[in-house]
Amino acid sequence: MLSKTYHLKFPSLDAAQIAAPFVTETLGNAIPNCKLSGLTVLISKDGDISVNVFFPSMADLKNFDKNYGGFIDTMKKTFLFKSTGFDGVCIFNFDRGEEDAA
Repeated sequence: MLSKTYHLKFPSLDAAQIAAPFVTETLGNAIPNCKLSGLTVLISKDGDISVNVFFPSMADLKNFDKNYGGFIDTMKKTFLFKSTGFDGVCIFNFDRGEEDAA
């Protein structure tokens, strides 16, 4: 499984909370369009947003880059934040379904 990871550092939790809906809506729209196999968006109390996007194939990752890869640049026109990120290969992922949880 392939992945893209984004780390967005905002000046405050309030700023991150204002930006979070844009991130979730934009990337949520990519789920059916780019055949995402997984998406995780986390927000920290320090004003960081961490995003992991998972793809079943290189073609799906390239399709995502083509159609949604510019979402960071779009956000920079409105929000003040620093960003880092990388493409990777998922070497371990565990997700217990709620029906399996005790």
